[in-house]
Amino acid sequence: MTTDATSENDTQPGRLERRKARTRAAILDAASRLFNERGYEETSIQQIAEAADTGVGTVYGYFSSKEEVLREVVRLHAVAAVQRYRASIDRHSPAADRMLAALDSFAHYLRDGRTILIAAFQAAARHRRVDEQSTDWLLRAYREILSEGIARGQLPRLPVDSTARLLIGTYTMAMLGIGVWRGHEDDPQTLADLQQLTRALLTP
Repeated sequence: MTTDATSENDTQPGRLERRKARTRAAILDAASRLFNERGYEETSIQQIAEAADTGVGTVYGYFSSKEEVLREVVRLHAVAAVQRYRASIDRHSPAADRMLAALDSFAHYLRDGRTILIAAFQAAARHRRVDEQSTDWLLRAYREILSEGIARGQLPRLPVDSTARLLIGTYTMAMLGIGVWRGHEDDPQTLADLQQLTRALLTP
């Protein structure tokens, strides 16, 4: 009898943590879906709670605000993009090919999460704060590819940091339709042209 009780108590924390993880995942999945379908501003915490089949108080138990939910949704989308990028990369391929594959993965990440990412940028601008977490992995990955390619003579001697930032900024604006790119974000030729320009930039 004592053994059974002890065994049950030992497994209780594990079940509790799994239940919490499922609830948190349901909240983020619901938020991601609603942000994409309705838009960030038009989505309320109440709607997120209902879609996740939980209560408003439970949502606030995991996240302090709707903006925090948005930041975590963006982070998870970025993690998924990193995984796709890593799965598509052959470490032995030329540096230019690896960079183009990385940028192609990034472009699809931007297009797939356009509504959510634009909302994240707008939220950051309102608070005069730039959330750099979602681009840190890009800068590190692109710097690494550029540095290795230059060291091996596969790429021209470009300024590594500025080149990485230029590529990230250009692809971001183009795929989200920001500024002069507005109206061209869904044109297949836009990505094709960017790839052609990138390959020209990276040709020694």
